[in-house]
Amino acid sequence: MAIKLEVKNLYKVFGEHPQRAFKYIEKGISKSELLEKTGLSLGVKDASLAIEEGEIFVIMGLSGSGKSTMVRLLNRLIEPTRGQVLIDGIDIAKISESELREVRKKKIAMVFQSFALMPHMTVFK
Repeated sequence: MAIKLEVKNLYKVFGEHPQRAFKYIEKGISKSELLEKTGLSLGVKDASLAIEEGEIFVIMGLSGSGKSTMVRLLNRLIEPTRGQVLIDGIDIAKISESELREVRKKKIAMVFQSFALMPHMTVFK
């Protein structure tokens, strides 16, 4: 099967001038130490994965572990600090807003947990 979604070395650092976090991250500093020293918050660290067409994939983890951040990076609701998100081989961080709208319309979607769901409808409706 073909890979539909591929993530390569994805990072998200929140705060002003997030690139300055990498000198600390590369030294193995913890999330809490990074926040204390720089005021920057590490949301996703070096995530890589490949999802094939038709595969079901679940992101699980403790509260505050970066699950929501990861999902928002996958559809570019937030911008990655470093790394790639490839949908059908296209790096979505490098495409225009109009191209991104087309990708979201035709290739990827998400449902927010317990938010704006219609109890009388199914996914197929």
